Amino acid sequence: MYIHIGNAQIVFKKELIGIFKMDLRDNPVNKQFVESANAGDFSRNIELEHYKSFLLTDGDLLFSPIIPATLARRENRKR
Repeated sequence: MYIHIGNAQIVFKKELIGIFKMDLRDNPVNKQFVESANAGDFSRNIELEHYKSFLLTDGDLLFSPIIPATLARRENRKR
């Protein structure tokens, strides 16, 4: 199964490692991780202000305009 994360992107559930809140000012560890990943080959350079969450998968760091609680509900939903 998959999860729609916004911006016409989907993530396969089996590849998903975690869903994290994008409020980087409150968590310096998340800020450091995202900035280092955004600077390297792990992710593409993007404007971070437009996103509310980030998702870590087996091979990528993805950003979503959807809040983590909604993404978690989608991840837990069974079809």
